[in-house]
Amino acid sequence: MTTIAEVKESFENELQAIFSLDQALAEERSALRRVAFAEGRPLTDEEVQRRKEIVATRGELAEAMEALGLDTVNALENASDVDSLLSKIALVNQQLEDDLDRLRQLEEKVAKVEAVASGMAQVINNLLSLKTALV
Repeated sequence: MTTIAEVKESFENELQAIFSLDQALAEERSALRRVAFAEGRPLTDEEVQRRKEIVATRGELAEAMEALGLDTVNALENASDVDSLLSKIALVNQQLEDDLDRLRQLEEKVAKVEAVASGMAQVINNLLSLKTALV
């Protein structure tokens, strides 16, 4: 069974091969037009046909890229280290949930301290008002 890294490497290699072929075909298609232009003539029937073949082949390459993407997703789902990765993600999620619970508890304590401080401030204001009234 393959690993995620192996799937990634295979995907990148195949994708690079597709891109290289597509680029070569695009260059060949442009070169046909440049040569005819440089010679001051229209494209020959053979050149027109070759350009059509190139367009068709590039369409097939686009389909190959789509198939490569689907094959890669399937390979990633079946990679040997996916279960390990999912376990690690689950562990991180549990740790984040624990952190969130602690933050909620801290928020409740802060709210209580705030209520006590507010009450104390009110008592101090009342005492100051009383002192001012007595003086």
